[in-house]
Amino acid sequence: MKENTNQKGNGSRPRQTYDETYKRHAVELTLRPGRTIKAVAEDLGITPWTLYRWRELYAPRPAGASTAPGQRTPEETEEENRRLRAEVLRLREREIVLKKSLGILSETPESGMPRSQR
Repeated sequence: MKENTNQKGNGSRPRQTYDETYKRHAVELTLRPGRTIKAVAEDLGITPWTLYRWRELYAPRPAGASTAPGQRTPEETEEENRRLRAEVLRLREREIVLKKSLGILSETPESGMPRSQR
């Protein structure tokens, strides 16, 4: 349902507001096969960019998708934490081994080791 608001005296078009039912119906039209967003927008008298924004808000999400971009379910977060903790342990062990090997390689030869003779 369209309503005129904000009538301007400078000759520009008045700003249109649409209720949620209208927006959801428009999004449903864009999801039907054979209809482009541009064609639906022209039929409804709105811009394609408006329909793209409405699709972000009202289009059904694919199964398994997060509720919002960047958000994860608690199970996904816990799984990532387990994976990251295991990686931290592995990297700490690698660091210890590298420190020990660096210490061994940087030692000067002891007196008990044979010297090269010329």
